[in-house]
Amino acid sequence: MDGRIFHYCQENKNLVAFVSITEEQQVCSNALILMPGMTEGFMSMSYTKELSAELLKLDYSMVQVNLSSSFMQFGFSSLKQDCQELTKLLKTLEKVYKFQKIVMLGHSTGTQDVLYYLRYGELSEMVSGVILQGAVSDRDYLTTWEETPRLKQEADKLMAERKPQALLSERLFGAPITAERYASLIGRLGDDDMFSVDLTEAELEPILSPVKVPIFLCFSEDDEYVPDKDAQKILAERMTSLLKKNADVVECKYIPGDHGLSNPEHYKAFVHSTCTFIANYI
Repeated sequence: MDGRIFHYCQENKNLVAFVSITEEQQVCSNALILMPGMTEGFMSMSYTKELSAELLKLDYSMVQVNLSSSFMQFGFSSLKQDCQELTKLLKTLEKVYKFQKIVMLGHSTGTQDVLYYLRYGELSEMVSGVILQGAVSDRDYLTTWEETPRLKQEADKLMAERKPQALLSERLFGAPITAERYASLIGRLGDDDMFSVDLTEAELEPILSPVKVPIFLCFSEDDEYVPDKDAQKILAERMTSLLKKNADVVECKYIPGDHGLSNPEHYKAFVHSTCTFIANYI
């Protein structure tokens, strides 16, 4: 997988991105920004390499971005900070590469980044299409953990004491996490709470209404992070109905596989569906 690595934020030299290039060492006319979920970053997704190769055939370069929240740093960050850094990335892409179209693809918590950016991002008009893979609820999953009530109480106490950046006594997915980020993930209608099965149409509307470009929702039939799969399918129908009020094209699909599509047969199906959607609608 060939490409170029570059800085996109002069204030923080740790913030870099990687853009895929063709065999002729050229950047394509269009770009797809890939945003993985918590604990993930460059090359984390099972389908990264194959999707990048297939996108090149459509004249799309994949852009992988290292955010302050990438890999095990998510506990110190927020969707707001991700949004600010994505604006810096988009400004660099516009200045240096002058892409004609930019698609955002989010996986897991990366899907929250995509929707948050369309709602609040300074350059959201630059986004030509959206793909959400594994857009499921952190709150629904974490409520199945025995330790969650105790950690939620601890986070709520620290927030009430105006100590949002204080670290919780335990890690989440192996990473240190602040009271503020934990509250965002576990709290009803927190910034990260976009896909919980109990959200009403009225609560989903401000989250989804900013999507005015073609959008592809792809869910996994055997997602291990979905406690109630029947309820999640009802939510997906509710989301699709709301999205159709504003988006040009809305496609929703379930494919076999786990949350990260670890099986090659499953991620190949996702890659095919994604490239077909881009070719047909963006």
